[in-house]
Amino acid sequence: MIDKDTGSLTFGSGKIVSPKTSLSELIALKLSEEHEERKLGNGWIHYIVRNVEESGRFLNLTFIYHEESLYSVSFVVDGSPFKSSGGWGYWDEQRERRNAVIYEEWLSGEIGADRNFTWGSAWVTYDPKGGGSSIGIKYSITAL
Repeated sequence: MIDKDTGSLTFGSGKIVSPKTSLSELIALKLSEEHEERKLGNGWIHYIVRNVEESGRFLNLTFIYHEESLYSVSFVVDGSPFKSSGGWGYWDEQRERRNAVIYEEWLSGEIGADRNFTWGSAWVTYDPKGGGSSIGIKYSITAL
């Protein structure tokens, strides 16, 4: 799914999101029926796509744009479709820490141990204040 030579994300449907994919091009790809665009009012836009099926797994992705330029992508992966969360009552610290380990293994399988590339970088994070784990990709200016 992650091309470590280019930073492009290739989905099983054959749809590709590259570091140069504009917001309008991403919207036209229709990665999922569940999507939301959040304009932050300062040129930054979060385009959220939920339950994208990929190789038997489901992804929730947040594409972060500055105007039409893709800046970064953050996503989570699960073996079954994501449901609307029950809020903090559903949250479990141990589950999120396990997710971080699972994401680390998944990312290593995708791109290996080296996480810095000419096109940008990738990482896994667990954020105890935000209450979640995720995989992140940040594109370098030269990749855009």
